[in-house]
Amino acid sequence: MAKVEESTIQIPKYIHDNEFIGAGLSAWVHRLDAVVKSFPSNLANEKDKEIAVYRRLGQGGSWYSGILRFYGILDDTSIVLQHAPYGSIRNYFRQCHSQPVPLSTKLRWAEQAVGAVAFLHSKNIFHCDLSCNNIFLDKDMNAVIGDFAGSSVDGGEFFSWYETSHSPPDIYSPSTKTEIFALGSVLYEIMTQEKPFQGLDEHLIEDALRRRQFPSLDLLPMLKIPITKCWNQQYETINELLQDIKNEDTPLGEEVDIMDKDQGVSSSPI
Repeated sequence: MAKVEESTIQIPKYIHDNEFIGAGLSAWVHRLDAVVKSFPSNLANEKDKEIAVYRRLGQGGSWYSGILRFYGILDDTSIVLQHAPYGSIRNYFRQCHSQPVPLSTKLRWAEQAVGAVAFLHSKNIFHCDLSCNNIFLDKDMNAVIGDFAGSSVDGGEFFSWYETSHSPPDIYSPSTKTEIFALGSVLYEIMTQEKPFQGLDEHLIEDALRRRQFPSLDLLPMLKIPITKCWNQQYETINELLQDIKNEDTPLGEEVDIMDKDQGVSSSPI
């Protein structure tokens, strides 16, 4: 008996390119490199929010490359997501602290992360917890954003908030401005491989931010201007930030590594 023809079934575009396993009389089988994310029963609202965000992001049948892929709902408490084998950027930096990460790779991650946030904003979604802890690395070492359980959709309620070092002081509702400020800290962490104000108590970080005393950028090889403009809230849209990142060219010659803590950017306010 003949196998089902591909044209007679609808395979989601973001699954179609996965490894083909086989086909039978009624279905095609593709392999997924996936993980299951399970929520405790008291976080049902967060689970529902994450599902709602992923469904909106997947409208139209395609999937934006900078967003962690959503494969569906497993049961009442769990969803199936793309596996990011290298973990988050932050965890990757911790694991490879003795190895240099090429500047070109860091710039690629910066552009991919900001591009993904621009896509989120085009769907009227604020992430509300942007950090290198929620930006993951796929099998090809490309940056993908995930963790939308606390996000705000259409200006609605949110269940997360940015890390202290990623949040403008004394602001308590998400906006384009708060997202851009957080991206400044994301870019800083990508370039220096450590969080802004690394090791400082949260109340000291808040005091420094209120005084507009940010970590020094003097030794950064790239992205000084975009980071400064993020922290000073000089961008109106994510696309303006994205364009500034694209305008920065990788220096000629050997790539710069800035992992040496003795020569790195200061982790305390100037």
